[in-house]
Amino acid sequence: MKGPHRIIIVGGGFGGLRAALELVKRRARLKSFEVTLVDRETRHIYSPLLYEVCTGGLDADMGRASVQELKSGVAVPFSDFERRVKKSRLHFVRGELTGLDEEAKEIALKDGRTLPYDDLILACGGAPNTFGIPGVEEHAFFLKWLPDALRIRARIAAFLEARRKGKERRVCVLIAGGGPTGTESAAELANFFQRMTDAGVLDREAWHVRLVEAGPTVLPNHPEPVRQAARKRLEALGVDVMTGTKLNKIEPGRACLTIADDGEECIREADVVVWAGGIKPPAAWKSLKLPVDAKGWLMAEPSLQLKGKDHVWGLGDAVSFMHPKTGVRVPALAQVATREAAIVAENVTRLLERRPAITWNPPEYWMTVTPLGGHHAIADLGRFVLTGFPGYVARKVADLMYFCSILPWRQALRLWAKGTMVYMRND
Repeated sequence: MKGPHRIIIVGGGFGGLRAALELVKRRARLKSFEVTLVDRETRHIYSPLLYEVCTGGLDADMGRASVQELKSGVAVPFSDFERRVKKSRLHFVRGELTGLDEEAKEIALKDGRTLPYDDLILACGGAPNTFGIPGVEEHAFFLKWLPDALRIRARIAAFLEARRKGKERRVCVLIAGGGPTGTESAAELANFFQRMTDAGVLDREAWHVRLVEAGPTVLPNHPEPVRQAARKRLEALGVDVMTGTKLNKIEPGRACLTIADDGEECIREADVVVWAGGIKPPAAWKSLKLPVDAKGWLMAEPSLQLKGKDHVWGLGDAVSFMHPKTGVRVPALAQVATREAAIVAENVTRLLERRPAITWNPPEYWMTVTPLGGHHAIADLGRFVLTGFPGYVARKVADLMYFCSILPWRQALRLWAKGTMVYMRND
């Protein structure tokens, strides 16, 4: 007797989790099946709020309870989703993909385990791209996973404690990369320090936040009005915005920079370096003999099945999918990954039903919301842009809508409200 159709999803981020839930929604059509979600962590992380964790609770409670509150505002245990799905159709396995045997139809994990599959969905995302800059791996904090944000928070907390004891006079924070993550982080850190200054805890000379971007502008993939509004907000918060500036090397306590206009090299203080320089493909893709482009990203058909690979699918940041009209790569956004997840889930189901696959036709324009410290954000809604508090409200609504899409509405509302209350302490 044939067993259930085994679907393995590697990666429990926006795309991977949504693919699992979309498959469960199709249980009547799939009939006998089981979904196994593989991830290196035990929780689904809502990464758009990680910048909040960097300073969350530092002005109120630096104790262990505060850290747990911060975690609960951005993370949902995968076990919660397992419990919700009836008849044990969804399972979670903690592990990291290291091998793929297409002939045997099984994957290998770092700890030596193997898992058999009938359909494999790769939703692993990307890894931080350091571009080989000396000192980044050793001295910079990345902001991609929850432990990264907690380490940044611990460093800021250590400075505040040393400052309170009179052991440290000044902290200089350098954020490398002027995309959304870098811009949001710079704004959040500057807003936090400014609040500490207004409260009399710090004087203005005790902190410096610098945002370094090699290109000519922050948020380079956003429309000009958004870029201008973001820079204006950053400068109002006291951020030293250095565009057209290349980071050459990081050493303990300092960064070596080159200003593009005149090629001048300079040294700047950098007690804390936050790396937000973009992502690169996981190194495993090539060793797994998967179809990749010149940069190493997965290549997929319009159905999101990998090129030349039966029953192997890709979605999210890991896939280089060119827009059929513009020829430009579809951006690495959470909303892209969740939309692609629905396409993959439908096509896996259709394959079992012996029906033709549907194709991924992404929109040419994606709405975005960029929080910029306090009750301030820029919401690019296409036809118009909301700035300040209206943009902040738009962001909070977007957060709630996402939580409601993956959780029962009561649990989603509790999670959203808890996170909002904790993080608003810094706003």
